[in-house]
Amino acid sequence: MSPVWRIKGLNPHQDTLVEILHVILLGFLKYFWCNAISRLNDAQKVELQVWLASFDITGLSIPPLAGQTLVAPFILYDLVPQECYEAFLALSALIPLIWQLCIDNIDEHLAILQVAIDHFLNCTVCWTLWWFNKPKFHIIHHLPDHI
Repeated sequence: MSPVWRIKGLNPHQDTLVEILHVILLGFLKYFWCNAISRLNDAQKVELQVWLASFDITGLSIPPLAGQTLVAPFILYDLVPQECYEAFLALSALIPLIWQLCIDNIDEHLAILQVAIDHFLNCTVCWTLWWFNKPKFHIIHHLPDHI
């Protein structure tokens, strides 16, 4: 057994930070995107690549999007089941609440964040229970405690 478990006062649920890069971008977003792409047939994949390549990026100060680029969920509209799309939208609403450099009213922000986390998890469970075997779906509950 690891000596870490013998540290007096250690509560791994409260004392382990939520590392948002791995939980969000390399967790939820990667899981969802891979799942969404795996659901598409060859014709839909070609259609998605055309949509991405023709996406108007004027004013964004970025190079043109490649056909394999990960982008906002509206690109997936009508290509994935509605429940999948709703989970993507909920995640898209949650991400900007997490990446805040400055929070003026912490209590208000935490309340809004908790609602967004709950909505994301509800949308995800309506899509599929399969995702909840991943620890990240438990870890996200503890995010407000670390802000």
